[in-house]
Amino acid sequence: MHTVAYVFRRVPGMSIDEFRAYYRDVHGPLMVDILKEKGLVAYDHYPIREPGLGDEYVPDSGPAYDAISIYTFETAQQAADAWPIEALKVDSMNFIDFDTMVMLPLTHRKVFP
Repeated sequence: MHTVAYVFRRVPGMSIDEFRAYYRDVHGPLMVDILKEKGLVAYDHYPIREPGLGDEYVPDSGPAYDAISIYTFETAQQAADAWPIEALKVDSMNFIDFDTMVMLPLTHRKVFP
């Protein structure tokens, strides 16, 4: 398996509510529709919520990012083939600030339970 996480902010000028709605209602379904036949085996959204009780190490200005997406493909080659798909890039540019986005190559290690 090949798993990656993208940590990102919304494009300047987009409200957090607009961002969350686009991420949930437009981007997520589009990614699944295009990638499910191209080796995608799991795709998870983690939109950032308002910090509260039990949340530590959050800057006074609030979370530095707006969301995390985690993708798992069967192979690294399938992931490499997916990212250049034009429709995905165009859609992502509608709501993701690419200048601040970070990609993390992940290894899954289940700790509990």
